Amino acid sequence: MTSAGATSTPGILARRFLPDFDGAFPRHWCGGDAALTHVLNTYTLLVPGNEGYFIRTLKRCLPLIDDAGKRAMVQQFMRQEGQHGIGHRRFWRVLEAQGYRIAGFQSTVDGFLYKVLEPLTPFKLRLSMVSCIEHINAYLGHEFLAQRILEDAQPELRALFEWHFSEEIEHKHVAYDMLGLIAPSYAMRVLGAALVMPLFYTLLTFGALRLMVQDGSLFQRRTWSSLARHLFSQHHMARQTLRHVFAYLRPGFHPWQLDDRALAQMAIDRHSSPQGPVLRPLNAADPD
Repeated sequence: MTSAGATSTPGILARRFLPDFDGAFPRHWCGGDAALTHVLNTYTLLVPGNEGYFIRTLKRCLPLIDDAGKRAMVQQFMRQEGQHGIGHRRFWRVLEAQGYRIAGFQSTVDGFLYKVLEPLTPFKLRLSMVSCIEHINAYLGHEFLAQRILEDAQPELRALFEWHFSEEIEHKHVAYDMLGLIAPSYAMRVLGAALVMPLFYTLLTFGALRLMVQDGSLFQRRTWSSLARHLFSQHHMARQTLRHVFAYLRPGFHPWQLDDRALAQMAIDRHSSPQGPVLRPLNAADPD
């Protein structure tokens, strides 16, 4: 099941995100779009905790892997995820400088997910949940990059998310392949998805609404008009999300049945330009 529809496994390279976010940024940094800005602001609040969860879970896989190439792949996956957490946590300073109260939401969510839910979850189910979250990250990355949704966003913040989305595409097979190696049950894959999908979108919705309340954009007509365009008339994210979810639930699914590595590489190349690079590859000597 793990190899069905798969193409050759791509390499994974961890990169450091260079900007420090020292300057001032507009509150609605996605081209003035409050709804999209706050969906991504909430996403950034979820990332560091998620990445730590992924790393802890995949680290437990390492003693179970005999193949040296697969072990190296998992280790590089963990380095990528660690850098994502660092980059997004740096962005929290921007939100705090803009006056948003983020600590309560972030600490409550992390406390529930990683101090209550995680210890109660069996390892194989945790791995299934990570596989599903990684699928969500990868299809969000695919849609945002393919549709150039962040084209009008503030450049450094566009770079942050496009770097993250690109690397999510690069390593989208890792957790899924580990699930196939360690817990290859279709029922386990479906159970993980059934837990993750509603939880992820509930947290994303609640967090975005909370930020909209704080800056007064919740009851503005243009906020809901832009959200409707994003979900239905322009970016069709509601329909596209269902398409990607149903793909994951197919018995013969594999992440590389959608081979979008060239899309990810285009974004990586754009933000690695010698004229003003915001990414630097890590090497073995770099601290995480």
